[in-house]
Amino acid sequence: MPRRPWYSPIALAQRFFIYLAVGYLVLYAFLYFEQNSLLYPGAHGNLVLSTEEATHQARLAGLVPWEHPTAGSSGPQGYVRLDFAGPTPRGTIVMFHGNGEWSAERPENVSAFTRRGFRVFLYEYPGYGGRPGYPDEKGIVSDARALIRSLDQAGFGPVYVWGESLGSGVSAAVCADPTLPVHGLALLMPWDTLAHAALSHYPFFPISLLLREKYDSLANLEHFKHPICIVHGNEDPVIPSSLSLNLFAHLPDPKKIILEKGYGHGDWPREANLSWWDDVLNFIAPPERALVGR
Repeated sequence: MPRRPWYSPIALAQRFFIYLAVGYLVLYAFLYFEQNSLLYPGAHGNLVLSTEEATHQARLAGLVPWEHPTAGSSGPQGYVRLDFAGPTPRGTIVMFHGNGEWSAERPENVSAFTRRGFRVFLYEYPGYGGRPGYPDEKGIVSDARALIRSLDQAGFGPVYVWGESLGSGVSAAVCADPTLPVHGLALLMPWDTLAHAALSHYPFFPISLLLREKYDSLANLEHFKHPICIVHGNEDPVIPSSLSLNLFAHLPDPKKIILEKGYGHGDWPREANLSWWDDVLNFIAPPERALVGR
């Protein structure tokens, strides 16, 4: 049988599909081996801070490393204001940040919380914010649960959890334990599952087979019995708001959603005087629940 010339339509089509298949496999391999650096970019490359540098930057924002890490935990486990142990009328917010930042990069959140009567604990992931180690779902969740229990036992309750982006997935996983002393939960720009969030960016890959981390907020919050508030912008290209809507639809009551038009993933307004802070915080932590002197 005579060999087809390289420029024949059939030969060109064969080459095209071979190159396409090779490219697909190369990209799949890249996603598999680099998935943790994509999920936790703040623990890689020039985003990594030394403990000394992170502590210095935190102090410039009026924050200091937490001096009482839980047993077996590397420090800094998080950052707090110098007056953290002082009296506050409404309890403590433990905040979990997004994947491309570290905890002390949100001083505006601290201002918004403290002016509304809360003390704030900015939790830090291993590999971020000067904390040694490497982030992974299992380690973060067990460490954060131990921290929340220690705060409650030390008299810093009631404890509320606040998560943003990746931190929303972390928060949901942490709150999956029904015995954890958490009284309310706020999620900014959350997904329903990490697999769905990844699939929105890589729709042609078997994502569920690819991922090592799960962060399944649908399953994790299925039995959460306290108020949950979701906040999202409708123009988010990173975590589509449809994922928040799906999560909200499956959450148990009591629940609330704030979906604002015109905002994406990184431009949510954070000025401390804005009313949306009150809408969220008064829902997850009603003022009448305030415990003066705790």
